Amino acid sequence: MEITKNNFSQELDNITKNLKQSCFVGFDAEFTAILSGECFNHRLFHTSKERYDLIKNEVSKMIMTQVGLTMFQYEREQDSYIAVGYTFHLCPQTFGDIDQSFIFQASTLRFLCKHKFNFNKFIYDGLPYLSKTEEKLIRQQINDKTLFINLINSINMDDERTLQQYCSEVSKWLMNGEEETLYFDIENPVMRYIVHNEIRLRFPDVLTTDSLGNSNKVLIYRDKNVEGANSAPITLLEENLMSNILGFSQIINLLAEHKKPIVGHNIFLDTVLLHSQFIGPLPKNYSVFKKNINNLFPVIFDTKYISHEMSRKLAFDETWKSNALQDLYEYFLDGKCKRLQTGMNIVKIKIPFDVKQSYHEAGWDSYCSGYCFIRLGHWAACEVSGKFRPVGPKEKLAALSPFCNKVNMIRGAVAYMNLVNNDPPSHRPDLLHVKSIKERVINVGKITSVLASFGSVDIKRYGSRTALVAASSRNVADKILKQFRNDRDYRIAPYSFVKHSPVGRVAVWSSAIITGSILLMFIHRQFNTKLL
Repeated sequence: MEITKNNFSQELDNITKNLKQSCFVGFDAEFTAILSGECFNHRLFHTSKERYDLIKNEVSKMIMTQVGLTMFQYEREQDSYIAVGYTFHLCPQTFGDIDQSFIFQASTLRFLCKHKFNFNKFIYDGLPYLSKTEEKLIRQQINDKTLFINLINSINMDDERTLQQYCSEVSKWLMNGEEETLYFDIENPVMRYIVHNEIRLRFPDVLTTDSLGNSNKVLIYRDKNVEGANSAPITLLEENLMSNILGFSQIINLLAEHKKPIVGHNIFLDTVLLHSQFIGPLPKNYSVFKKNINNLFPVIFDTKYISHEMSRKLAFDETWKSNALQDLYEYFLDGKCKRLQTGMNIVKIKIPFDVKQSYHEAGWDSYCSGYCFIRLGHWAACEVSGKFRPVGPKEKLAALSPFCNKVNMIRGAVAYMNLVNNDPPSHRPDLLHVKSIKERVINVGKITSVLASFGSVDIKRYGSRTALVAASSRNVADKILKQFRNDRDYRIAPYSFVKHSPVGRVAVWSSAIITGSILLMFIHRQFNTKLL
């Protein structure tokens, strides 16, 4: 089901109910930009911290335009899952001092157009949202009684004219009208809040309240003491306003409150954007970032990492052609996993997706991630018990617990980002050091093309005549060392900090000089002692 600002309030209770009944939640997001260019390439050199440090400033300019959530509910009697999927359309907002911004890359626009992204729905119907930092700022203004003043001071000319028009109508009505009530139908929740406050300020003898059954209406009573009507408390107006401008952030809060396991596919960038968009500015410290994400969502699974690790248990002809989400989903959907022939749960979709549904639509991808998680969990649980049989959600979660809070790292020095502990050590072979024998300045492009035939490698300049090589596997590194053992153009050897690093060499020489000085001083003292 698609959720926009037009149906969010009507569906919120159902979304909350479905979330409470779920045993885990599939997650996916679509973005306004793709990190591209040489500086953002996934390199074998990168640790998770280095990857985070590389992208954190650029990610702050991006937003999620769609968030897909699929609530998977378990039916014990039928031993099946009911999947309730939602695609939330998001759009930035301006509110007082807050003016959210983002970038849209041309390449991303082309990608979104290819997948039939609805830009009108994004702009006109997208849900607002606030980060925790932005929400705290607004609530502080409410506590300080400065919110209304700040909104008035930041109002644009068009809204100022609209406000003056409402006040003029109230003035004319009080002077010449005979009706006891007047009402305005105001769709914009911020303008509704401003109108309530401005009318109360200018016309202290009237009463304003919200209309029952129509939240857009501002009702005004001529007599402040009219029987049966009460002025809407300012705290109620403020909470109604906060509810409207929080928008999708209410769903983030619900997910955090109920602590449902979150299941995504290849969600390293998603976690960074979750922080930037819904927690606050990305911290400089990588460990603080991980702690903040874990506090928000304490249980996260990444099916990209899980499938990569579990594929090691399969023969070459048994496994999936790739663990991209579409390939993995279709592999399990088509029943190609020989280890899942008996006892599998049926997964039923409660609200059918659009017949034109395609991959890279957030709601559908969140469903596919959850579906793969169920199949991987079944396989893992049956391996633990030693036989293939029906398996409930608690057993699945327990069997997959070794993968909990481990987020896949694409083409990096480490296999995953660990959200609760230290990241793992590098699983790549040691770096190789390359020195050009004939060239005064090493040609990185040339050496890259030379070494590419041996397998997947990354190369970066290390000095005017030297470079470092990161190989994807020990086999690739060994082949390179063997081939270049007696090469006339390049000298390649395992990298040594002491031997190859300028800092290391300085440290060694400094240590030698200091040691030598101490030794000479000792000999000199001994010599002088003998003379005496």
